[in-house]
Amino acid sequence: MKVTNTSNKVIGIGEVTLLPGETQDLPVAFERNPALEVYKRLNAIKISGKATEPVKTPEEIAAEQAEVERMAAEEAEVLREQKLASLNGNISEEDLGKLAEELGINPADCKDQADVLKKVKAALKK
Repeated sequence: MKVTNTSNKVIGIGEVTLLPGETQDLPVAFERNPALEVYKRLNAIKISGKATEPVKTPEEIAAEQAEVERMAAEEAEVLREQKLASLNGNISEEDLGKLAEELGINPADCKDQADVLKKVKAALKK
């Protein structure tokens, strides 16, 4: 997207300074800057070319965010299931202790390893 200064004054848009009659590429970060509309209404600039990124509606932004959250929840569920499955095999005391601490369980507060295992399984099943 290019912007041309059609006024008789120097115009600044972000890091870009436009002298009267000068044309420069507009930084992508400023393509949606509301100041551009003000400059256009004052006939101080002329914009040519297309925006690098299409404008997203609030609904599209919300849908993208919901998809990111859904994917994060799916990944968290897969990880929880993997941790739970690891408890059915031979898990070392050290790994069990790390997993317990990760879940907010203090192994020192447990009677023995079986108690730690029971509390970790219960936490993972929630």
